Amino acid sequence: MYPIKSIHIWLFLLYVAACSACGGSRIVLESETFRYEIAGDGKNLRFVSKASGNDYLYHDSTSWCAYTKVNGQVYRATKASLRDSLLDLEFGDAGVQAILRVGSKKDHLTLEVDTVKGNPESLTFLNLPLSLAGRPVEPFAVTALSLNIQTHVRQLPALQTHAWATAYGHIGLKGAKAALLGVPMENILPAIRQIISATDALPHSDAGGAWAQQNKRGYSSYLMNFGSLTPQTVDAWIDMCRNLGFNQIDNHGGGFFNFGELKIDSARFPGGWKDFATVNDRLHKAGISSIFHTYAFFIDKNAKYVTPVPSPHLGAFRSFTLARPVNASDSVIEVKESTTDVSTVIGFFVRNSVTLRIGEELVEFSGVTDRPPYRFTGCKRGILGTKAAEHAAGVEAWHLKEMFSRFVPDPESPLFTEIARHTAQIANECGFDGLYLDAMDGCDLLGGKEYAWYNGARFVTEIARNLKPAIGMEMSTMFHHWWHYRSRWQAWDMPQRGYKRFVDVHLASIKSPNLFLKPQIKPNDFEHGVWQGDTAWIRQYAPMDNGALLLPLTLGWWGNMIGESPQTETTFPDDIEYLCAKMLGNNAGTAILGGFDKGTMANIPLFARLAGIIRQYERLRLSGYFPDSVRAMLREPGKDFHLVEESGGQWNFKPRTYVKHKISGPDTAARRWNVVNDYPAQPLSLRIEALMATKPWSDAGNIVIADFAGSHGFRQDTAAPGVKASLAATQEGAEGFAASGRLAATNEGKVPRRGSWIAMGKPFVPDLNIEGHKALGVWIKGDGNGELLNFRLESPKHMSHGARGDHFVKIDFTGWKYFELVEIESTEFTDYLWPNSDFYVYDSYRHTVGFKNINRLQLWYNHLPENKTVSCLISPVKAMPLVAHAIRNPVLSVDGKRIQLPVTLQTGMYLELAPDGECSVFDAKGKLLEQVKINGLPLLQPGDNVLSFDCETDTGISPRALVTVVTEGAPVIKR
Repeated sequence: MYPIKSIHIWLFLLYVAACSACGGSRIVLESETFRYEIAGDGKNLRFVSKASGNDYLYHDSTSWCAYTKVNGQVYRATKASLRDSLLDLEFGDAGVQAILRVGSKKDHLTLEVDTVKGNPESLTFLNLPLSLAGRPVEPFAVTALSLNIQTHVRQLPALQTHAWATAYGHIGLKGAKAALLGVPMENILPAIRQIISATDALPHSDAGGAWAQQNKRGYSSYLMNFGSLTPQTVDAWIDMCRNLGFNQIDNHGGGFFNFGELKIDSARFPGGWKDFATVNDRLHKAGISSIFHTYAFFIDKNAKYVTPVPSPHLGAFRSFTLARPVNASDSVIEVKESTTDVSTVIGFFVRNSVTLRIGEELVEFSGVTDRPPYRFTGCKRGILGTKAAEHAAGVEAWHLKEMFSRFVPDPESPLFTEIARHTAQIANECGFDGLYLDAMDGCDLLGGKEYAWYNGARFVTEIARNLKPAIGMEMSTMFHHWWHYRSRWQAWDMPQRGYKRFVDVHLASIKSPNLFLKPQIKPNDFEHGVWQGDTAWIRQYAPMDNGALLLPLTLGWWGNMIGESPQTETTFPDDIEYLCAKMLGNNAGTAILGGFDKGTMANIPLFARLAGIIRQYERLRLSGYFPDSVRAMLREPGKDFHLVEESGGQWNFKPRTYVKHKISGPDTAARRWNVVNDYPAQPLSLRIEALMATKPWSDAGNIVIADFAGSHGFRQDTAAPGVKASLAATQEGAEGFAASGRLAATNEGKVPRRGSWIAMGKPFVPDLNIEGHKALGVWIKGDGNGELLNFRLESPKHMSHGARGDHFVKIDFTGWKYFELVEIESTEFTDYLWPNSDFYVYDSYRHTVGFKNINRLQLWYNHLPENKTVSCLISPVKAMPLVAHAIRNPVLSVDGKRIQLPVTLQTGMYLELAPDGECSVFDAKGKLLEQVKINGLPLLQPGDNVLSFDCETDTGISPRALVTVVTEGAPVIKR
């Protein structure tokens, strides 16, 4: 750690120094490694590294060392004094005084709330904003560590940008305690290990947090088991792992064991959890570790805590009092309290239920009244195996809490603790090597969003306290205390499109600093990171070797897909190679949800091809084959590389570029485009995918979903500062329509051009069902100003989780032009800034629109030029059926040199043309159908090349295809 010059130096006591410059006494709190200076009026003055002399206090705005909240109002510290290691703080008119006991250690301070006078709701007793960016490349590292459950530290260890700690009156002010640690960057993890090892109030784990980098399992990749792993199939699972180069299996419950009760399926495991212990024993002998994957404290509706007699300890939003007696068959239940605020909207992510618990009966309601008499209506009695019963007036009816289609325990009840301890018990008895606490992003359901950190910490530490031995943990989100038990960071749900960009966003997010409380940043609720996926953030953070948490990284979860238009894209070899290259560059594992059993790979040959790529990359990654210089190159966002085996069995990389161009609609000019070759001259190489086509614009079966001939029904939904728009009907039309809408907008320049958004929305009541009409057809008269026009379809959030059905049109043209809008936008979404949402990136890459329930069409502008009015005319918008079609004898030309490929591609099929002229045709599942040799391939010259595409297709159908041109450079390692 640090050289000890003398006993009296490293046990340096706190002192007060006079300072006329600050107008009074200056309090100096210091360790051997830093000095923290506070003015007598409570203002922060300096935070200085003793080694460098650098002041790391954030000076762009004034800050105070502490503040309190009384009756919802914040009061800053107005007076601070220090005597005999007691820091006395006063808060002006708040009527609050706090005394902190300050301890000085070698590399950190401890601050403990000793006495509080007054009645504050909360006391923030450490408030130190820093100029540090929370990046591992910085020379100095600072973190605040909560030293017990009652102390709230918002930012996650190990690298923080704002040291902050708060105590709450209803949890307990006295005894709240935090450590303020400041050390050279290379010493931050050893220093945290020493502090936590000496902290009795928190259970210690040597499998996560500051110890995580020393645990090889955190760098592993795993397959996910949803119930098919049994004593009879364990050998097949071992083979699957070896085929992918993986050495872990995650065992996800909810099927073969239920959540909450944790009861294992007796049909598959007649001996109960002892049978699964034998499975884990066999996995361990094969060198494979096993993870116990639960939904944390959530309770399945078939658990013993629900049926046949519900536990009185199930969590509830509130209780109601029966106003009248209820017999066993009543479908209306009248209560004394107002039901006005009770909602009947439920969904997987919705924090609500339509379930009442009345004694030992569960009741499901479908409606409520919004005025007296207050009633629950449409009641189904005795649901979930409970018994309908009579209930007297005055009995309580509890509105149960629900999320993820599951109930939760009351966090103050013994049931909450029982589930935590039972989780640890099963992990111990079965020999699990890891624990995944999924659904922890529902912690706010327990006791409210403000105290989600507290109840989550209580659950996690209760498990950790009962684990023997300690094992690594993962969770679906993160709060401060959990970091000490976390073995890697951070799995996301799998994308369904835009795979390469999603990987870059994922990497930038898990490496981004904890920006909570930074004055210029608005934080998200759960510290997930940079969910926005902003391109600038990607470029800044994705190339880093690690991030602020200093944990092993993971790029799970992943699931390979066979594209289904318009929302899912096929996972091609270059997509999986991009993922694997980023894994290798970041020494990050992944997790795959399935698709690599023998049956699936036989049915989907593409997945077998992907398995070979994954296996080779994992072998090289885990063996440390490539030097850091190559790993750093692989981390660059947006950069593709191809793994090649050279003579002598050595491995190398070649840089590759994949340029995509979509052929869509009747406009033949769009079938000619430019491709830049950044490498030496080389034969044309490409992939052509046959996409779903649409019926013509004039087809009688199309559905008009927006028409500007009369009252168009659009209203402004949202706008960035300084952006204004109008939408008005005009009589100008073109082919097939007589009127259009003029969408005009101006951008005053208050926001970046790529974030100059505005939306006009048209709601549909009732929801619009266009399940058979998933494409949009529209004519647009452009003004050539380069703005982005976006047609967005939305479904109700509780059904689609906020999915965005975006369709981009770049207005780089003038005059009328027809567009067939089919595929949901993916990769380019994060080239622009948009309004935030709960799961910003998931909304665009993971979730899917429900075409049976479209409740809104939005017209968005973005990328508006500054101080200039843009204006486009928009025809009626039609929803159109998708149709399969054939692309016959596609013709490609490069700068006029033409080749024809004598093949036919039905919708869903694709071809790959290799530089040696081998043309391979595959069906949608990757089965090789035919190969033909193409002689005389044209060359792509360095720099600009003009390509064109043509083909024969079905009568009345415009061809739709995605052409991906591949170029390749020289090996990166020179031998």
